[in-house]
This record gives sequence, structure tokens and C-alpha cells, in this order.
Amino acid sequence: MADLGRQLQEYLAQSKAAAAPTAADPWLPGLSRWQRLAGSGLCLLLAAFCFGLAALYAPLLLLRARKFALLWSLGSLCGLAAAALLRGPARLLREPGGGTILYLGALAGTLYAALGLRSTFLTVLGAVAQMVAAAVALLAALPGGTAGLRRLGGLLSAVLRRRGKTLPV
Repeated sequence: MADLGRQLQEYLAQSKAAAAPTAADPWLPGLSRWQRLAGSGLCLLLAAFCFGLAALYAPLLLLRARKFALLWSLGSLCGLAAAALLRGPARLLREPGGGTILYLGALAGTLYAALGLRSTFLTVLGAVAQMVAAAVALLAALPGGTAGLRRLGGLLSAVLRRRGKTLPV
């Protein structure tokens, strides 16, 4: 009977340890929950600021393509930093998908072309690759992925075809 009581106490101690929130990410051991939340909020504000400035450059896209791509990429980088602070960088990068790796590569390439090479053509090429990679990552994150999107597109086209037949023109 004493053995059963000891096993019960060990089980309860293990479940309490498992239910307790993780103390810290191994990459950010000294940050508390509130510090992570404040840092994430600051990163989100910076991301919104960069996206807002990029939106102001959108009408001048042909003249200021490098500045637009640079601001958009920095906004994306700040958004990723906010997510990394909330979830922890080790957890975020533990098992990245193909779309995530493609997006991070395109983001790094865009920043390198805009800041390092100062090439407008390569910056625009990197920004286009970044948008394609974001679309691929979004499709990978959707339930059903591309097959679900194709099914949804088929349903939508069937509804539009049927609607076109019933409406008098």
C-alpha cells in the first residue's frame, strides 16, 4: 500500500512539472514572460511602422523599389522576431517546413540585395521571390494545403457556372 502511495505522489509530481509552463527558451534563458511579451509588442509596433512606411512608398514603386522592398522585408523580419519572442526561437525553428526555409532565404536575399549589393533589379527579384515564398508557406499552413485550395477553387467555379446559367442576361 505504501508503494502505491509513493507511486501516486511521483505521478502527481510529474504531472505538475509537465503542466507548469516552460521556464525559458534555451536561446533566451534570462527573459521572463512579461519581458518576452513587451519585446514582442515592441517588435509588432516596429513591424507595423515598417509596413506603414512601405505602404507609403507603394505609389512610387517604380522609382523607389529598393526602399519599398527594404521596408517590407524589415517589417517581415520584425514580425518574425515578435513570433520568436512569444513562442521561443528554438521552438519556432525546431522543425521548419520547406515554405518557411524558402521564405527565410528569400527574405535574407532581399535584404542582402537591398543593403549589401544596392542592386534595384536583384532587390525586386528578391521581393518577388519573397512574395512567392510567402504564398507557398501560406498554402502549406492551410488545412489540406494545395489540394484543399484546388477543391475550394473547383467548388467556387461550379457555383459561378451554375449561377451564370440561372441569371437572365
